[in-house]
Amino acid sequence: MSWIAPLVLVVATLMGSTPLRAEADGGPVSPGVPVRAIWSTDAIAADGTSELGLLFNVPAKHHITDVEFGLFYVTVSDSLGLLFGEPQFPNGEPFHDEVCYRGDVLVRVPVTATPDAVLGTHAIPVEVGYQICQEYGQEVCFLPEDKQLTTSLEIRAAGSQIIAANERIFADARATGEQEEPKGLEARLLAALEGGSWTAFLVAFLGGILASFTPCVYPVIPITIGYIGGSSAGKPLRGLMLSTIFALGIAIVYSGLGLFAAATGTLFGSISGSPVVNIVIAIVFGIMGISMLGAFDIALPAALQSSLTGGAAKRGFFGPLLLGMASGLVMAPCVGPVIVALLAWVARTGDLFYGWALLFTFSLGLGLLFLVIGTFAGAIQALPRAGSWMETVKKGFGWILLAGAIYMLRLTLPEYLYYAAWSVLLIAFSVFSGAFDSLTEEATAKQRLGKTFTLIVFLIGGIFLFKSFYPNAIGATTESAGATTELEWMVNKEEEALRMAESSGKPILIDVYADWCVACVELDEKTWIVPTVQQRVDEFVRLKLDFTKETPWVKEMKQKYKITGMPTVILQEGDREITRFTGFKPAKDFIALLDRHNL
Repeated sequence: MSWIAPLVLVVATLMGSTPLRAEADGGPVSPGVPVRAIWSTDAIAADGTSELGLLFNVPAKHHITDVEFGLFYVTVSDSLGLLFGEPQFPNGEPFHDEVCYRGDVLVRVPVTATPDAVLGTHAIPVEVGYQICQEYGQEVCFLPEDKQLTTSLEIRAAGSQIIAANERIFADARATGEQEEPKGLEARLLAALEGGSWTAFLVAFLGGILASFTPCVYPVIPITIGYIGGSSAGKPLRGLMLSTIFALGIAIVYSGLGLFAAATGTLFGSISGSPVVNIVIAIVFGIMGISMLGAFDIALPAALQSSLTGGAAKRGFFGPLLLGMASGLVMAPCVGPVIVALLAWVARTGDLFYGWALLFTFSLGLGLLFLVIGTFAGAIQALPRAGSWMETVKKGFGWILLAGAIYMLRLTLPEYLYYAAWSVLLIAFSVFSGAFDSLTEEATAKQRLGKTFTLIVFLIGGIFLFKSFYPNAIGATTESAGATTELEWMVNKEEEALRMAESSGKPILIDVYADWCVACVELDEKTWIVPTVQQRVDEFVRLKLDFTKETPWVKEMKQKYKITGMPTVILQEGDREITRFTGFKPAKDFIALLDRHNL
């Protein structure tokens, strides 16, 4: 492997010549990387140890190339009785097929003083080198740069008191070096993606299966049973074929929409999570739920039903394909954080084909439930129609659909109306389940327990209905004692916030959100509201970018800040981005993030 560094050096020189020529024409110019030397202790005792740290401050939207290329190095020669060990580089970040280093990069060099080390304060020469690359606009790598630094260190007599210095910086570097097991489905998926692991396909498939159990899926189940069950004529093999085409239709919708969102920069949730779409889906849920409770029957026109069913049986699979694609749109709001993680990765890497394959795999996982249901739909259709058990199952689905309708309106209705709707649903459920029906003397224990349960549900619904309109009537003292204040933000005042940060020297906290984004609301209600978080960000310039509606300004901001998912939180100092994360992050994790970056 010794031939790699010279080869890379030649390639880098050729690549570097482009920006050097472009500089005269106003092309890309290397911003350079500020480097400073720090120590883990205020001095070193003879026969003692310490650490020298070289802190590289990489500008935002740039990175240092992989240490394996031989262009990123730190060299310190032994002298004065000081023995310097091998430099310890931090774990890099993935960039295309390589590893790179962004933000504040600390390279640690262990130091040991011999018993006969020369006492006193000495100047220690350090040589460093790196190659920096630009990640935006014209992606170029500049010529490698070398720097000579000088740092001072006091060598004291053996047994002298030594005090730790720069503890947080060195502690964070050690913690970063220890690989932590990613937590949560989204984190595990991103870890698999960044590692180039084929297990990402398995994780994406499992994520699709989990998404298939969300409320948006319920209205599609009876459609699947009715259509595929009727078309398969009781034949499981034909049911399997039809349901496979149905699942393929779902996959086409999600992979196509996801790929379009990643290629064009359109946020996936801005359509599927908009209030209008949520209201329409809630109405569909409500109508189907009321229908399954027996109020009326929903059926396609006879000609269309005959055409679809007959066509599927005689001409092929065009019917279930269209039905699967339409069902995919109904389920769109419940795809969750997994597809956001996939889209963010696709947009960051630019590998659209691999991203499409992952999105397609996720969609197949989402369609697995319908594959199973459709395969045995013929057998389900053959079950006895009569009997109280069938009515109970049907009504159970009806109540679930009504609950799903209310859930879809959680970000559209005012809070008091949202909780009032749940209260009305509980009361209606208890009444229609026989809460006030009379029991005969011969009533069984099961019937009496059922009546007790429905009365409790009615009581809970009544209490919550009262609380919806009179929130302070019960427990007002407790609520006021635990009252918290909301953070103040500069909303959409990006230029003003940047000027304020530049003039004051304060870091910037940017929260990119939208009203239709569930995780954005969760971040407001569970993280930004916590007093300890508010104390930590009090000295930040706080900027909120509202992406609820797609406008030319929103498109400009998405491109500028490379936004691919919601919410996105960015921490930066001046024009230099320190770190960012996408999705919800609990208060303790956010505080840990601030500690990690010394903020």
